[in-house]
Amino acid sequence: MKVVSKEIEMIAYFKNGGKINPIKFRIEEDHKWKVIKIDRIINMDLEKLCGNKMLVYTCSAVIDGTEKIFEIKYDIEKCRWVLFKI
Repeated sequence: MKVVSKEIEMIAYFKNGGKINPIKFRIEEDHKWKVIKIDRIINMDLEKLCGNKMLVYTCSAVIDGTEKIFEIKYDIEKCRWVLFKI
């Protein structure tokens, strides 16, 4: 996977107890928006870097006809989503 670290817009839902489940996101590439629907969440971990807590999701989706695995992160303190690796 290649590190891209781009901010994304996410649609997610929250289960009882506060668990976050990402559904789909959109990302801007070459001044155009691309929507990616998350097919499967493979893994979810909590990461702490320099005191900053982030939820790290390893997911898969079909992008341009090919199944790809990617990593998205949710910054708990800043309430923002990042496509980290793809």
